Amino acid sequence: MIEIPSYLLKLRYGAVAQRTLQQIRSSEQPKSKDDVRNAMVSQLSTIGIIGSNPVMFSKNEDYIDKLVEIFKNKGPAKASAMVTDEFVNDETETDELVTEVDDSSVGKSPSAALKVEPLDSSATSIDCQSLPSRWITPKECQFELSLDGLEISTKNPTKSVSSTSSITVNLPHHGRSSIFSTKADFSVHETIGIYYYEVEILFGLNSGSEITIGYMDGDQPEEIISSLRGHDENAWGYKGKDGKLISFEECRSSVRTSCKFGNKDVVGCGVNFVNRSIFITKNGVFLGEAFSLPSNMKRVVPVVSLGSWNSISTNFGHTKSFRFNIDNYVDSFKLRFLKTINNYKIPPVTLDNGTEIKDSNDMKNSLNQMIKKYFEHRGYANALKSFEKDLSFEGHTEPPFPIRRESYIKKQLKDLISSNEIDSATELVNSNFPGLLEDNTDIQFKLDCLKLVNMVGNDSEEQFIKLAKQMKSAYTSEQYQKILNDLLGLLAYDDPTATALYKSFVNFERARLVHKLCMLINMKSGIPALSNFEQLIHAADSMVAESNDLNTALIDVVNDFVQI
Repeated sequence: MIEIPSYLLKLRYGAVAQRTLQQIRSSEQPKSKDDVRNAMVSQLSTIGIIGSNPVMFSKNEDYIDKLVEIFKNKGPAKASAMVTDEFVNDETETDELVTEVDDSSVGKSPSAALKVEPLDSSATSIDCQSLPSRWITPKECQFELSLDGLEISTKNPTKSVSSTSSITVNLPHHGRSSIFSTKADFSVHETIGIYYYEVEILFGLNSGSEITIGYMDGDQPEEIISSLRGHDENAWGYKGKDGKLISFEECRSSVRTSCKFGNKDVVGCGVNFVNRSIFITKNGVFLGEAFSLPSNMKRVVPVVSLGSWNSISTNFGHTKSFRFNIDNYVDSFKLRFLKTINNYKIPPVTLDNGTEIKDSNDMKNSLNQMIKKYFEHRGYANALKSFEKDLSFEGHTEPPFPIRRESYIKKQLKDLISSNEIDSATELVNSNFPGLLEDNTDIQFKLDCLKLVNMVGNDSEEQFIKLAKQMKSAYTSEQYQKILNDLLGLLAYDDPTATALYKSFVNFERARLVHKLCMLINMKSGIPALSNFEQLIHAADSMVAESNDLNTALIDVVNDFVQI
């Protein structure tokens, strides 16, 4: 599975990307072969292909497999669309900045070119960035590139091959001195903070290979690829044959020397926008900062250049770990900046409510009050009591925090839905907030769907079908009918609770429904959508996102200051 490199998770970019990825995965059904097959069987049973009694045929695997094959062959694109359609069509709503607190736990100790969508308005300065995942295939392909775009071979550069398995020759020279260059599919923006990749020499001279790795200006057009030989402005290369560090500075080539590298060596090249440098490694050893980045350089792209009879394999960090401990490198810069933040002396300030913050103790007391209000706002009554108990052990003597009636209702509502008491949950909402469900048909529909799903494996098939028919009569829109048809398809399985549909609906939709209901109760009661604590986090995150200090790329407000 393609993952975000671990070192990037320590940075703001990676933290935002990971939360986005978790949102996507939580709303998707698993896509294993069994899940795809089961989804097709569900569709077949829903439209009557497996007969009026699908359970009778469910154990005949050969029969089912033949039907699935026919179904697939009739229209792969249509079949794929049917399988991958989500049964929930509205937007995902999750607690984006503060991890949900479970009362029961209180007190207990893609594609590789992932596009990072902002989770909220505070993250808008992180534009949709994509990570390098492979080397590109320019025109006039004359040497070989593996299908995954990570291995390059120039063992036979004159061989004519198709564009699907090779990349273009970049020919500043000809004949035996031919140099072949390419660059990554995506560039690296300075908002990422620190980026790193490695190359393993699969075939080349032991004493020093005709291979150069590095970076070039990421704002150049795709067809422009530097040879990393010192002829191009804003291009920096580390050459294996003689260990030269080559760049173009002040209208002339600049050459310094480091270690040579050759056959079976693993060399790495990273860019650090925080201290404006490009650094290099060899076989897991840090060789130092090789180049300084111009102050106006906002974006760079990895580049590799090979002479004839060489072969390399590339690691962009998405599927395996690096030889060099890049995590420790990132930590060294991150911890240095966090120390600066922790040593910062906050000047005296008076809050809007008149509270004076003169020192760290005042700040701690103010934050404790915000956390209490957060628990109360979210309906975490047990968590609030536990938090107050912990504070009392530390010597705090404040009176118990007043808990609004709505908080107890939200707590009770969560407990009822979690224990599958849907009728009681519906009655609780209707008796305390008349008209709320009538005005929000989607919520009422999801409550009824949960009730229907909870019948699977517990009640008779007749009761399940009876409720499903009632719902199909009550909810006539195409969106609702689609969801109900999917749920009816559960009857085709010996164990419906093992299906992706059932698991996704129960595990994900239940939590989503509770969150939406709590938000609606807050609105109905005139309670702000966000607590003061959440507003503080959003404001802090916005300030970090809008800061011109590139050190802020090293931190994430949620991961570094909020989550425990």
